[in-house]
Amino acid sequence: MKNQKSILFILFVGILSFSSCKDDDDEANTPAPVEQTNTEKLCGKNFIISDFLLVVNGTTYVTGILDTTFFPACNLDDMLRFETNGINTFSDGAIKCDPTDPQIETSTWAFYDSETKLIFDAGPDADTITILTNNGTELKVYTREFDDGDILESTMTYTAQ
Repeated sequence: MKNQKSILFILFVGILSFSSCKDDDDEANTPAPVEQTNTEKLCGKNFIISDFLLVVNGTTYVTGILDTTFFPACNLDDMLRFETNGINTFSDGAIKCDPTDPQIETSTWAFYDSETKLIFDAGPDADTITILTNNGTELKVYTREFDDGDILESTMTYTAQ
């Protein structure tokens, strides 16, 4: 009888140890997720504008893409795309604001200022925009310009399709 109790005890401890142990090998062999580079987050996607804010001399004129007073509805289907070879394309979409405009325009792009800005067609007259968000699904950018004595600030949010 004492021998049976010993065998049952050993079986109980064995079953308990198998059921309560965590399999550390699975976690140790699982690679850590690889963080995407800013280029990977930006490139190879079609971006459509999803929000727009325009401020002139400190006064807000447009909040959101549904305000067609300053942001025509024909811009809602326009697509912006960046490629890893430094080329970006802008497509007017199915609804063009000006039928004489080309359907697709291309330019060059590069990161600037520790990848916090985008520069287009580098040179003395290059356009530069500040990146507020670049997470692979949303691209939010900010520009500030001076035009005939006015300070124009715009924040545009694009969503990857």
